[in-house]
Amino acid sequence: MEWKVAAAETNAFRDAAARTPGWYWVLRPKNLGRNAYDTDVGMLCLVWVGADGRLLSPLADLRALEHGDLTCLDAGSGKRFGTYFAGPVTPGEVCGAVRARVVDDAVTAQFAGEAPTVPGWSWCRTNAEAPLLLVDGDGIGPVYLEEDADGVVRVFLAADTLGHSVDVGEFGFSEPLVSRGGVIDESGELGRNEAEFFGAVTAPPPAPSSFPVLR
Repeated sequence: MEWKVAAAETNAFRDAAARTPGWYWVLRPKNLGRNAYDTDVGMLCLVWVGADGRLLSPLADLRALEHGDLTCLDAGSGKRFGTYFAGPVTPGEVCGAVRARVVDDAVTAQFAGEAPTVPGWSWCRTNAEAPLLLVDGDGIGPVYLEEDADGVVRVFLAADTLGHSVDVGEFGFSEPLVSRGGVIDESGELGRNEAEFFGAVTAPPPAPSSFPVLR
């Protein structure tokens, strides 16, 4: 697996996805606000491309595979940067599950297999009543797991090339999934009470030293 430049005139991302739909890594400059990017730090996420060309992405400005939709125009410098893609990558076999049950108003955990090691990327599927927000046809999606100071492991949809979680503005969420005590959803709003894991996501290639400047 290697990075390829997206948003080139030939639109290699669109062509590759049309031949082999699935999950693809996307690497682009880290967003600092509207039309502002940090080209020294990249942002990593996975996008799902269906056989019909439908694109699911946690990025609000990545909605199609056309030339202009894959670029980042930095208003400060006036430069337009391209992005990279790599893949496809696929979920593996089920490697573990966590299920919670209520006992005397306290949430405890029942474990089967192995919960994922954090921090890092894992494939995950939750119960149908409270799915993850970015999933394929089988209900499986990539999540970035990060443990906070209180030992709660939270779910994010993106990470930067420094290994830090990124709250994506469109969703603006970080949800508890699994903590040391087995809590899957401590907010009480989503009713998420189980999670299956499908092994670690295949790591993307090392980040390139720079992003392509299109103009």
